[in-house]
Amino acid sequence: MLRHPEWLRVSIAGGENYVKVKTILGKAKLHTICEEAKCPNVAECFGNGTATFLILGDTCTRNCSYCNVKHGKPLPLNP
Repeated sequence: MLRHPEWLRVSIAGGENYVKVKTILGKAKLHTICEEAKCPNVAECFGNGTATFLILGDTCTRNCSYCNVKHGKPLPLNP
């Protein structure tokens, strides 16, 4: 079986920072591009303690053809 080179391999989701970020996001009910778009780099970002937020909920106003984020008109802001 042919193995991929090390530089091409991606680590799977996990680790202390990954769990910490997921917990914080879940408790705060925050939506991230990372999760909504099913980004393959989520383990790297969350593992580094970073995330990119969708500030108006889980809906994006754009409709990029390469992105998996739900698109449309977001719900009104909660004052």
